[in-house]
Amino acid sequence: MRWWVPVFSAALFLTLQATLAGRMAFGSIAPDFVVVCVVLFGVQRGSTEGSLFGFILGLVVDLGNPGFLGLNALTKAIVGYASGRMGSATSSGTAILFVVFLAAGFVHDVIYYFVYLWPRVGGAFASMFTVALPSALYTAVVGILVERILALLGAKVVTANGKARR
Repeated sequence: MRWWVPVFSAALFLTLQATLAGRMAFGSIAPDFVVVCVVLFGVQRGSTEGSLFGFILGLVVDLGNPGFLGLNALTKAIVGYASGRMGSATSSGTAILFVVFLAAGFVHDVIYYFVYLWPRVGGAFASMFTVALPSALYTAVVGILVERILALLGAKVVTANGKARR
């Protein structure tokens, strides 16, 4: 296995998150490029490698906020595992992949907000509909665009069951 491909991908998406996501934001609604990276990796490599990749990438993100060290690692590991499990379904089309991106972004944000805003759970419920859902939709649109750009550049997006998406 070429070890540099996941390392380069992680560095690229972390850079996109740090530089481009804030410029693309509509108020507090911004795409999450790191979730896009974890979903694409999970879909391609499966649930075990997806969860491990999500955990490591989340831990790197958590280094910027040591007060909640492990929260991004937890949420991105869950996203990596779930997208790896749903990877075989994505071979049927872009619409299914859009749903995977949407669900991953929403689940990530819901778990994150509930832990981050604990014990003010009311704030977490409000954030689900005002921030988490629109951000998940934005992340899903960006995720599909990134996947299509990668496909146009010749990258083969392979699902967990080994079928290539076209």
